[in-house]
Amino acid sequence: MAYDPNNLYNLLPAVYRERDAAMNYPLRGLLGIIGSQAALLDADIAQLYNNLFIETCADWVIPYIGDLVSNNLLFDSSRIQSANTAQTLFPDLQGRDLRPPVAVPIRADVAKTIYYRRRKATPRMLEELARDVTGWPAHVAEFFQHLGWMQNLEHLRDNCQWTDIRSLDAMDRIDGAFDGTMHTVDVRQISQQEGWYNIPNIGFFLWRINSYPLTRVPARQAGKPWQYHFSPLGNPAPLFTRLRGEPSTGGLVAEIDISAPIRPVFFYQDLENYRLTQPTRPDFTELYGSFDPLPVDPSISSQTSFFIFLNGKPIFPTLNPAAPIPVFQPQVTCAVLKPWPAAQPSGSIITVDVANGRLAIGDGFAVTAPVDVFYFYGFSANLGGGPYDRRKWLVRRDLTPTPKIYQVEESGVAPVFNSVTAALLQWKTDLRPDAIISILDSRNYQLPNSLVLRNEGWLAIEAADGQRPLLQTSAAGMSVDVLPPVAPGDPDRNGSLTLSGVVVEGFLDVIGDLGQLRLLHSTLVPGRGLDDSGKPASSSPSVIVEGLSGANVINTELKVEAAYSILGGLVVPANTTGIWVLDSIADGAGAAAISGPAGASSARLIAERSTFFGPVLVKSLQASEVIFNSPASVARTQDGCVRFSYVPPGSQVPRRYRCQPDLEIDQEIADALKENPLLSALEKGEITSSVEGWLVPSFKAIEYGSPFYAQLHLGCPVQLRTGAEDGSEMGAFGQLKQPQRESNLKIRLQEYLPFALEAGIIYVT
Repeated sequence: MAYDPNNLYNLLPAVYRERDAAMNYPLRGLLGIIGSQAALLDADIAQLYNNLFIETCADWVIPYIGDLVSNNLLFDSSRIQSANTAQTLFPDLQGRDLRPPVAVPIRADVAKTIYYRRRKATPRMLEELARDVTGWPAHVAEFFQHLGWMQNLEHLRDNCQWTDIRSLDAMDRIDGAFDGTMHTVDVRQISQQEGWYNIPNIGFFLWRINSYPLTRVPARQAGKPWQYHFSPLGNPAPLFTRLRGEPSTGGLVAEIDISAPIRPVFFYQDLENYRLTQPTRPDFTELYGSFDPLPVDPSISSQTSFFIFLNGKPIFPTLNPAAPIPVFQPQVTCAVLKPWPAAQPSGSIITVDVANGRLAIGDGFAVTAPVDVFYFYGFSANLGGGPYDRRKWLVRRDLTPTPKIYQVEESGVAPVFNSVTAALLQWKTDLRPDAIISILDSRNYQLPNSLVLRNEGWLAIEAADGQRPLLQTSAAGMSVDVLPPVAPGDPDRNGSLTLSGVVVEGFLDVIGDLGQLRLLHSTLVPGRGLDDSGKPASSSPSVIVEGLSGANVINTELKVEAAYSILGGLVVPANTTGIWVLDSIADGAGAAAISGPAGASSARLIAERSTFFGPVLVKSLQASEVIFNSPASVARTQDGCVRFSYVPPGSQVPRRYRCQPDLEIDQEIADALKENPLLSALEKGEITSSVEGWLVPSFKAIEYGSPFYAQLHLGCPVQLRTGAEDGSEMGAFGQLKQPQRESNLKIRLQEYLPFALEAGIIYVT
């Protein structure tokens, strides 16, 4: 409740208030000060009561309550003071703290301590514990349950059947998290890939890739009119299952409950189970069906993972759910569509390849409108444009002067615009006020060939929270200009363009004298687009900043700022103010990630927790917890610093602090000198070459569009996976704190794992 400074004053008799008014209110001022202090005391007393409960206590009280129940506190964000550069750069955004949240809620962990102990050592409890302390979906497998036994006729074990080799699903699940076959004993130490099947072993399978929903987005047509990609970018990408909050069976987590790529055999079996269901069948299967509440009972919503609309109408698994099993006719089938089949499927049928995110429409359907799809895609983090919570990254609506809001939705009616181009045309008619173009859905929109900003004005094109629209430029890109008058060399250059929460297919060409270009939680597709195989369409940059306009030098005041974004190459002249890259990926798609025109050095670069694919050529550099996958070249090495980063051999950068591979080379040479104080220069060189050869970053995928894009491989050297300042990994996914999550799980397993059992942490994705 808001404090009223006149509370005490209003309690006085009217005669005193009248006399106080005659003397210009000195008594009211005094009582206002006393009242404010009384309010602080009252709030402190109220908080003392709240501090008795873990749900309402202050953060500093959590360790004390945890101590009362002997809770060993886990890692959380309060243990470190990470840089908050984004908060300094973007004061006009809604969030007070722009750092990503740490996945471990220690308040909930303390609150559930007694709950865990009452169910100690049960498989379901261990699964829930693993999920709670890591933030990842988890499945527990008791490997002794999967050991094959020779049957004894006097003591038969029904669960000791080895396997059914005629079952496609059973064969496909072998050596996976949901393997149901029996194995011979493996006495090796349990690890990621071996030593699983032994009596004392329990496996904790973890999925690190998140699944994100795209709701009614247009599928991209491939080579023929009946061939489509689920991805609006037209690249092959696996479909993911929807993450469910609780197990569907009420017991251990099943395959349908976790976020993972859908196995083709799993989808085939799902359709087969639907076919064998006695009529009348529902309008959805476990995997396929409408995302919306069921029309029969709006209170019930299917937990499906993908759905297809054709010609504006939903395509259900079958046209007649009441058909008997012998005459059942499907509308959706499972198949492999890579490569595309030579002939179109026959009949009123849609064939789906869940492994590659493709669909083929049968000749019984006439395609007269865009094909719309609902599906889940996978990625490691809330980075780049995506349908996740971005509320604190939206531009504030209460700025001064108040910005004008233009809402865009493809099906919108006035005052909502049905295209970005129409909204920008109205913005231009309104004399280009400070404005926000807010896109309310995840459809595809064409950008104009030219965008002209008002000098000292700003424009933000942002997706609404939970949406991921695709913005497409023409082949010539979208030029960004600034209205005159703009005096050359004038430092008061405030024209600003912000792209937030969007995916841009194409490129931007800044030809005007701009003050600020911001890319927030956005994706500028590396290579400007993707081809049918998922490869970058070119090696051309995604952002080009011009340094000259005729004979005039321009963009000397420009700041290029990117946060939690995926970028193609940046070509920025050295005379700009600087480039800020925070928690992002810059991918040159075979060319330089950052450079100036014609391969010259770019402007000053400030980078934090980012990954660069391609050479980086800049005037000066300040980098922290960064992975340079290709050599970096800095013109002014006397300026700046590189810390807790991977810098490839052959790079020319400023002074380094605890960077790899230098740190490991120094350590190994120091160890060798202890063994042999007379170590020669040749031997030191051999050690250096050896370390430089094996201590390199390795990624599970390096092509944008893959769910595993830029994710460090499990075989990547531990010096990089734990080399950041706080012990997390270097690069763009340092925000995930994955080593700390694993450490938290190990801490908890020491307390809750049954005696004499051995735990193995196994990453599935």
